[in-house]
Amino acid sequence: MTTSPADPMTPPTRRHGAVGNETSTAVIATVFGLGLLIVAFAVIGRLAGWAADHGTILVYLAFFVWMSIAGRVFWWGTDKLVATVRKTAAQDHR
Repeated sequence: MTTSPADPMTPPTRRHGAVGNETSTAVIATVFGLGLLIVAFAVIGRLAGWAADHGTILVYLAFFVWMSIAGRVFWWGTDKLVATVRKTAAQDHR
């Protein structure tokens, strides 16, 4: 048995717990992305040796993909956190 709202065209309201869950996901993504970026910068000096051992194209392509994914995860989390802070600040000034 399911219940429906009085007006079926009304979108469901977000609950406070969902916002907290989204914020915690953003924090995890930001920290994880930052960790991936730190690892990439830590091994950047070894890329030439790896390229000599395993092939230039393969190593630099893998490094590019790694940095792209790490940067995207980091910025996704950061953007979500900034949006949450701005929304909270805007609600506090009302």
